[in-house]
Amino acid sequence: MKLGRFAILMIGIMIFVSASAWGLFLHYIPNMKEVELLNKNKADNDAEAAKMSKAKDRVAKAKKMVDAKAAIWRAIVETNTPPMDIAHGGIDLSVDPWHLSVDTPKFRNSIQRAVNVQLKKGGVKVLTSPTVQILDANMPVNQILSSFYNYPALKFPVLIFDFGTITVQGTYKQILDNVRAYKDMPHYLAVTDGLRIDGTSPNLTGTYNLTVVGFIRTKKIAPNVNEGASSGSAAGGFGGFGGMPGGPGMGDRLGGPMGPGGPMGGGGLGTKPKPGNQGV
Repeated sequence: MKLGRFAILMIGIMIFVSASAWGLFLHYIPNMKEVELLNKNKADNDAEAAKMSKAKDRVAKAKKMVDAKAAIWRAIVETNTPPMDIAHGGIDLSVDPWHLSVDTPKFRNSIQRAVNVQLKKGGVKVLTSPTVQILDANMPVNQILSSFYNYPALKFPVLIFDFGTITVQGTYKQILDNVRAYKDMPHYLAVTDGLRIDGTSPNLTGTYNLTVVGFIRTKKIAPNVNEGASSGSAAGGFGGFGGMPGGPGMGDRLGGPMGPGGPMGGGGLGTKPKPGNQGV
């Protein structure tokens, strides 16, 4: 049987449509879908790569900010914190509480002297002056950190002295210079507020509130000890607390008289240090 031209044409069309459908659905559409997914994955990766670059930039920027703040803090530490040894007017909190009971009154004396000097900056005459906290001679050695250094109530040892109202006398410039000088107080951070100036020039009276803060640098803090046991010092018992310098007196006198020194501590092992009197 001979097929006509129309039948041959239809058969050809059907073969072409079948082949096209086979290629379209079995290869072209899946391949295009895969290409679309690959392109999307590439776009996502490019976006993440861009984020990584931005993240690195943010990290570098944050590091610069941290380094800048650290540099500022290092400058504060170098000039506005007490030294880390008693010989230079500071304190070492790594010593055991027995030694700390001897060193802390000496450190307190250094603070008082620093405050005494600062009070007269600008050439003013001090009318009322503060006294730095005096340790109770009968205070248990394990309470010194909490009572004087505010540790562990705060996360780090710090001195906080709210001295209240200070009264000075001088010219307008002397009083302003006196107040402004606290920002440069060596080894401590001092803050004044509520300045009031009264009187008739040149003999003016200035009053202001004073707070002094001391951040204590230390690598470690010695743990508490059994107060019923010996300190085990090779040098025998510790000496007394010694005299305490007073605040600056009325008028031009800088500082009150030295208090009487305490008696020397016991001479051998098994003795507890005996703090002496603390004069103001």
